[in-house]
Amino acid sequence: MVMEVDTPGTELAGQAGVRRGAHRRAASVLASSNYTAGASLSERLTAVARLIQIGSSRGGADGFSAEVIGDAEALLARAGERLRLSSHHTIAVLAGGTGSGKSSLFNVLAGAQFSPAGALRPVTRDPHACVWGMEGAGPLLDWLGIESRHRYARSSALDDGERALTGLLLVDLPDHDSVLAGDSAEVSRLVAQADLMVWVLDPQKYADAAVHSRFLVPMAGHSSVIAATLNQADLLTPEQAEEAVADLRRLLDAEGLHDARVVVTSATTGAGVPDLRKVLTDTVIERRAAVQRIGADVDALAVRFVPYAGEVSDVLARDSGDEDGQVTPTVPPASAEALTEALCRAAGVSGVGKALQSARELKAVDYVGWPVAWLADRMLRRDPVRKLRLATLWEELRGTAAGSIGAQQSEIDNAITMVADEAGRGLPPVWQASVRGAARSRTDEIPGALGAAIAQSLPAENSVAPWWRAVAAWQGLLLGVAAVCVAWVLAIVVVGVFHASAHASSLLSDVGLIPWVVLIAAAVLLLGWLTANGYMTVVAREADQERELVEEQMRAAIADVAQQKVLAPVEQELSEFARFRAELTVARAAI
Repeated sequence: MVMEVDTPGTELAGQAGVRRGAHRRAASVLASSNYTAGASLSERLTAVARLIQIGSSRGGADGFSAEVIGDAEALLARAGERLRLSSHHTIAVLAGGTGSGKSSLFNVLAGAQFSPAGALRPVTRDPHACVWGMEGAGPLLDWLGIESRHRYARSSALDDGERALTGLLLVDLPDHDSVLAGDSAEVSRLVAQADLMVWVLDPQKYADAAVHSRFLVPMAGHSSVIAATLNQADLLTPEQAEEAVADLRRLLDAEGLHDARVVVTSATTGAGVPDLRKVLTDTVIERRAAVQRIGADVDALAVRFVPYAGEVSDVLARDSGDEDGQVTPTVPPASAEALTEALCRAAGVSGVGKALQSARELKAVDYVGWPVAWLADRMLRRDPVRKLRLATLWEELRGTAAGSIGAQQSEIDNAITMVADEAGRGLPPVWQASVRGAARSRTDEIPGALGAAIAQSLPAENSVAPWWRAVAAWQGLLLGVAAVCVAWVLAIVVVGVFHASAHASSLLSDVGLIPWVVLIAAAVLLLGWLTANGYMTVVAREADQERELVEEQMRAAIADVAQQKVLAPVEQELSEFARFRAELTVARAAI
């Protein structure tokens, strides 16, 4: 028994699933469905979602193709909608050209004259659907865009021969070669949504280039869900039919459709219809057609992402794989070191170290210098050039710490370019461009970061070593002794030579003591000079050690700047490339 049904229809928009965010639900819907291969396909769809995420953020003229990303989103949305709507129905479409007998075959299978048939001109303007087991099929028919007046259902009291088809949703498509506006696009849309595609071919033109080049060849990866029906077999002798089948099989194999099934039928005599019905029955019983179709779509889509993954050998030329065999490219150590050196030169690390050493030595003169020079500087306020030079040195150090790198910017740019080129070597052009962009993403922050790195490495401007003060006290003592000796000599001259006092002590009146006192003063001054020279040598050695330590600290701090501002973004991009390859491997798992 057949009855026409009137279920609520909804206007179908081809990409509505994308706009509604259905692609985000694809994996979860599949995981909860009754399909045997759900978990595997769920992982593949999840991988496609991640490929979309990675590719969408790397678009543009040199990036991922917007068409590929758009098709991936549409596939994910379509998969999510298809599996959400009904896991108990199998969508099978009958597609073919004018005069192939497609609609007649549909009517024979449905057991009623539902779809208008014509031999010479397109008659089927709108898709017609017959459903075996209508319960739950309404939303699926809405999704397919089948108008209510073109929906038919087998009654619940199905014949024994029909029960095996429960869950089949058979669609008669408009002729693919129709000259009527919109028919061809409608065929393409419904073919894309079908779980099983049955191509009904005219025995006189089964090699029609329009069918093979436009539909069959592009769907070579979908051969497991494609069947070719050589209809109107009643027009052929058994020998001709056998020859036509062999030739069709040869064509399909040459086009990569090795798993496509070939059936010979006649809608007029009913010959071969049971064979086609068995193909439909087997597909419905397995309830895997939807998963197989989506899996084949994922296969075809994943191939389009392959050019963005590059050749493994190109990356292996400088990088090694991990335990899972995945290749994770890295920044070559030599390039990282070269970048750090370039930043050190730009920041003037060597010059800063030398300036610090000179400033330390000049500062030490105030404490461990020769007493005469010390006295001249302290008492007479002489040697302004040294003071000016010391101030200039610290001014230069402060200027460097402020982050001015001036003309060295070009050297930094060259070093960053080298890092990006080396890190991206062997990667596809898309990823080379993204690595270059990542390397330069934070270059505006580098000058300030270099200044901060130098500033945190420099000691305090007025810092003084504790032992300097002890030497200064010793030098002050020596200077005091020398001053006493000078005063002693003057007292002897005044008292002993000019007899200024008759009762003066012999220490102040004995002129013969003058040479000894002068000798003592000279010895004290000599000792001060030796002390100054000796300790200035120590100061120079310590200043040199401090310079090396500070330079090492500055280099370490600048290496951190290079890591944070350049290398980390590059490594993150390389990690994304590795993740892209890993997700693509999952998406292609069934290939």
